[in-house]
Amino acid sequence: MKRLPSRSPRKAAIGILSALFVFVFGLLPLSAATGQEKKKEQEKEKPVRITEEIQVVGKAPKEQPIATVTRIDLTRIERNKPLDLAEAIRYAPGVTVTYGNKYEFNLKLRGMDSRRIALLIDGVPSYEPYYGSFDLKTVSAAGIESLQITKGPSSVLYGPNTLAGIVNVITRRPGPDPYLSLTASYGERKTRSVGLDSGFQMGAFGVAGALAYQDSNGFAYPDQSTGDKTSWMNTDYKRFHLNAKAFYTPSPKTEIMLNGGIYTSNYGLPPALGVQKARYWHFKNWDRYTLNAGGFTALGESSTLRFRAFYVNYKNALDQYKDMAMTVRQFESTFDNSVYGAFALADLGLTSWNALKVSLNYQTDIARSQDDVGLPWVQYDQGTFSAAVEDHLSLSERWKLIGGLSLDVIAKFGGGNASRLHPLLGLKFTPWDSLDLHLSVAQKSRFPNMRAMYSPSSGNPDLLSETGTNGELGFTWNEDVYVSGAVFVYQFRNMIDTMTLPDGTKRNWNVGRARINGLELQVQKNLGGLEGTLNYTWLDHRNETDDRPLDSLSAHSLNFEISLKPLSALRFSLFGLFASPSNWFDFNANKLLDIPSYFNLDAIASYTFDRFEVFLKATNLFNDYIYAEPIFPWRARFFEVGAKVRVF
Repeated sequence: MKRLPSRSPRKAAIGILSALFVFVFGLLPLSAATGQEKKKEQEKEKPVRITEEIQVVGKAPKEQPIATVTRIDLTRIERNKPLDLAEAIRYAPGVTVTYGNKYEFNLKLRGMDSRRIALLIDGVPSYEPYYGSFDLKTVSAAGIESLQITKGPSSVLYGPNTLAGIVNVITRRPGPDPYLSLTASYGERKTRSVGLDSGFQMGAFGVAGALAYQDSNGFAYPDQSTGDKTSWMNTDYKRFHLNAKAFYTPSPKTEIMLNGGIYTSNYGLPPALGVQKARYWHFKNWDRYTLNAGGFTALGESSTLRFRAFYVNYKNALDQYKDMAMTVRQFESTFDNSVYGAFALADLGLTSWNALKVSLNYQTDIARSQDDVGLPWVQYDQGTFSAAVEDHLSLSERWKLIGGLSLDVIAKFGGGNASRLHPLLGLKFTPWDSLDLHLSVAQKSRFPNMRAMYSPSSGNPDLLSETGTNGELGFTWNEDVYVSGAVFVYQFRNMIDTMTLPDGTKRNWNVGRARINGLELQVQKNLGGLEGTLNYTWLDHRNETDDRPLDSLSAHSLNFEISLKPLSALRFSLFGLFASPSNWFDFNANKLLDIPSYFNLDAIASYTFDRFEVFLKATNLFNDYIYAEPIFPWRARFFEVGAKVRVF
């Protein structure tokens, strides 16, 4: 195998030793009194009805679903000082964040990419409809209240295209007390950001909003031989984000919400450093506009109806240049794409031991494109519909049986429908209040995106949906130490791949079979001034059709967070990422190439006094030449200073 160029990974052992440190102190016992206090708090916690979530997940084991769910709260998000969703989510268990083609920040859950993941922002699906994927950097961290990441056999209530899992981003709501905060940061190469987060409630009415602006002159990567910072052309960007929500809550049993958002950006695509052909692209605008309305209302004492209608519009323009100086434009590709739809979810408490959940989802995707200025516009559209039912049956105080079935239908452009039935079955056992065990199995699928079916160069309108059967055996222990883990199995068929035909043209076909099996483990510990989280994932993956590993997937990955608070106002945090070597298949050279292992360490120091907080953030402390997709290296060592003021 050819090895992609790289500096030797430095200090990989540091990652392992640091992880062992987290693991060791994570197993240290707390006092029995502390454990009893936590147990009492858990007994008081109940699921909260809020508009933004499709399925509410409580913190107590009895309220956990039969999939693996990770919830990242506001405290942990703010500790990382993120600018976007890519930075906020990258240290979650089973999560990998990379960037490469089109300079998109890609998300993988247990090895499966964003085309197979449903990203929801306050319950509304967010994806570019033509390509059927999303870019993490286009979701600002401003205003995020929490992240809910669901992996494994997830609920059938979310609709189609949840083969890999679901990420739901919940933005902040107005509370009983008004709040207003301002943030700002400045880093190398004039990398700047400013933000505002606010909300207040007056009687039955409330509003909340967040605004952020970011820009940069670009960034550098470490030179492989000297370690010096080397400027990388076309890495500049500008981003603007605005999100606002208004609530009307006439009673505790009813809520109506109106939500709107704007995201605008322009940025460059840095040329790949080897293997791939360098492309000189600039995205003159890559914008998203959203509007949605909905809420919930009680149906009697123990039943609830949630509902939402939404509209999302994408206006994107890409300029491709012939030369490195980017003075001769070759073409300007323009997209004007939209997604609109609605969903309703009824949570029916039939008895004290039986709850029935029913959902209806409908949405239409529209893609309008123009290959160059002055050329005609081309339009494609398709619709998807899903009806699902899920029954939660308590067999006893400790045992629960969950079964579900969804019918997902796609109406293709030009006529013709395709449908899939997706069953779900799970068993939960809670022997103690602090321990939850679950065993579940489900079948999921992903409908082909419009590019795969209708692209003039490689589209195939007869493509079948990718299907996958996944099973999971998992547990959660929440006592003196929080520990969760799962063993999972995924088997896929009809995977969509691009084949080169004898005449040299390309076409998409359902040819692929693959597997991803593995193990996931999370350990968390809080010792007052010292907190830590360790996440480890092992993947056994294979493209069984071509008998080779899946692209850019490490067999072993580990990340950790360590937070030390020696004084009430002072905090030091370390964030580490380690990944073992992976592979990437170069179709042009017909070779399997190696991607080296890497270890990355970030650090943040913050000091809080009264309503002010100042921080210093350093990323890629060892200044290593790191890449997870060939070959788009990570930013070199980078320093950033910032401040936050809570006005009230």
